[in-house]
Amino acid sequence: MQDFDILVVGAGIVGIASAYHLQRNSPGKKVLVVERLGDVGQANTGRSNAMFRNTFTSVDNQTLASSAIDFYMHVQNDLGIDVGMDSIGYMWLMSEAQLSAAEGHIRRMVANGVEVKRYSEEELRRAIPGLETRQRSDDSRLMSLPDVAHGLFGPKCGRLAPEKLTGFYRDAFVEAGGKILFNQSARKLLVEPRDRIGIDGEPFVWQRSRVAGVELADGKEVRAGTTVVAAGAWNNKLTDPMGTDGHAKAKKRQLFAVPAGGVPLLGDLLFAKGFNPSGTLPFVILPKSGLFIKPVKESNEFWIGCEDEVNRPYMSYPDDDLEKFLAEPAYYENDIHQILKEYLPQFAGVRPSRMWAGLYSYNTLDNMPYVFPEEGLIVVGGDSGSGVMKGDSLGRLVDAVYRDGWDAEASLYGDVPYRASKLSFAHRDVEREDWVL
Repeated sequence: MQDFDILVVGAGIVGIASAYHLQRNSPGKKVLVVERLGDVGQANTGRSNAMFRNTFTSVDNQTLASSAIDFYMHVQNDLGIDVGMDSIGYMWLMSEAQLSAAEGHIRRMVANGVEVKRYSEEELRRAIPGLETRQRSDDSRLMSLPDVAHGLFGPKCGRLAPEKLTGFYRDAFVEAGGKILFNQSARKLLVEPRDRIGIDGEPFVWQRSRVAGVELADGKEVRAGTTVVAAGAWNNKLTDPMGTDGHAKAKKRQLFAVPAGGVPLLGDLLFAKGFNPSGTLPFVILPKSGLFIKPVKESNEFWIGCEDEVNRPYMSYPDDDLEKFLAEPAYYENDIHQILKEYLPQFAGVRPSRMWAGLYSYNTLDNMPYVFPEEGLIVVGGDSGSGVMKGDSLGRLVDAVYRDGWDAEASLYGDVPYRASKLSFAHRDVEREDWVL
């Protein structure tokens, strides 16, 4: 198969954004994306909650996300390309103890230019229809549900359309001269010596080796000067066999769509006024178990999920077929719904109309993304469930590493400088992220 200057494995948000920036900044180069599905953003990007925020505990995450959000807003507002940006805001509902523990993070957010607004308990009760801030039932005591004492609102947060966002990058990449090979998976990385001597068994330990491309599932080879592995939860399948740690572990995450129609109090909640220009409830995070509620006004429903860490296993080599990762009705009934109806009683008796599952790709070291080079290889991933909201920034970092090496200084959107080596492992210099949903 034809040789390329750059090969990108994976066309989720991080892979296609990387390909876009690589092609845009190296117009004379031949760039190919290999994607095992039939279009961009069809795996975990398409199954995600598709939210964006800059309210992170890590200053690095704040910077990466804020810049990417600004770029997406630029695409929608200045270029006139709809990517579904809707700044409905994030509302973190907190107990007294949770707010006290978060005060340091909040001060640093404000110092770093992240806008937040506080709500009192009384303001929350007036603004969120049906919200029970005081937990008095036997069930709530059994579950140790904390009272809601405060709200922390992030206005530069909201939802987007992942299929539209990845579609923008796809079209711009192809228009710039890039090529995409759909419905073809990369089976393994090709490792060979930089200087061949023609002896069986190469490369030997005394030879300098490099990644020279990939072998596809059909046995054909695609060779490239640089190979970018951006396969998300499946990074390890490519990097581990060649002795490079992919630093990614996957966990299943589930979403449950609950209709608001037919329950007047749910309709009132969906279209709660006063938070945003859309006239809807913001994205709400309850104070127990990271349970969240997303309003989807177009379909008149809520998407509901939960941060279920305990008893949810990590997977180093998840199956390629996401259809095998099923949402669990009993998980909604016995876990999520029990918490939900205590804080918002209008959900009592209401069940999901549909449900689905996907995978988060965690960097278990610090919940922060990574970008690092090896010989002929750049690996990007570990976004820990926030790839959509940092995809553009990670793509710019991949491009900077390709052009200027491991210690490149990338220019994120808005002329924000960011040293690529901060997200490496040999020279890592980031703070752990504590607010993961």
